[in-house]
Parts: sequence; C-alpha cells; structure tokens
Amino acid sequence: MFLMEIINKNSDDKLNNLIGESKLEMPFSDFEERLMSRINSKIRDEKSISRNIRLSWLFFGLGTTFGLLLSVILSSEKEVLGILLGKLIMPLYIIGGIVILLFAEQLIKLTINHKKHHQIN
Repeated sequence: MFLMEIINKNSDDKLNNLIGESKLEMPFSDFEERLMSRINSKIRDEKSISRNIRLSWLFFGLGTTFGLLLSVILSSEKEVLGILLGKLIMPLYIIGGIVILLFAEQLIKLTINHKKHHQIN
C-alpha cells in the first residue's frame, strides 16, 4: 500500500512537471488582446462588405428602373433645342444597355466571390 502511494505520488509529480513545462508563454503581454481585436475587426469588415453588396444591388435596381422610366419619357416626339428626342433614344438605349450589362456583370462577380470567400472562412 505504501509502495502504491509512492508510485502514485511520483506519477503525479511527473504529470505536474509535464503540464508545467507545456505551458506557453505569451510573446507579448497584450498579445491575446491584440489578436482578439484583429479578429473582431475582421468580422466587422465582413459584415460591412456584405451590407455594401446588398446596397449595391438595391441602387443598381433603382438606377436601372429610373433609367428605363426616363427612356420611356424621352421616347416621345418632343423637341428640345431643335432636336427630336425620338432620334436620340436609340443611341441612349445602346449606351444604357452596355452600361447595365457591365455593371451587372461586375456586381454578379463581386457577389459570387464574396460568397465563396465567406464559405471558406
């Protein structure tokens, strides 16, 4: 019985020594605080990016709607500065269509890349 207590005590001492040696010292006193601050900052940035992408979609939709309404208004046979607005509408449609397609493509790419990046993290 006495022998078992000595063996257990030696095992406990060895275990305590191993645990004591395995403790990691922090490189700097504020290391943990700075690390948590960086993590929180990254989370805030991710939320901000998501919010900005949603706002981009909202204003893209509003701008496209406003542009379509404006083109309907301009398609009438009114004359401004001696120019019929109906003659200007086709170049405006072409330019507007190209701009809408380019912006839509970039917004779709941005949304897909953000979702992929968000899933990885």
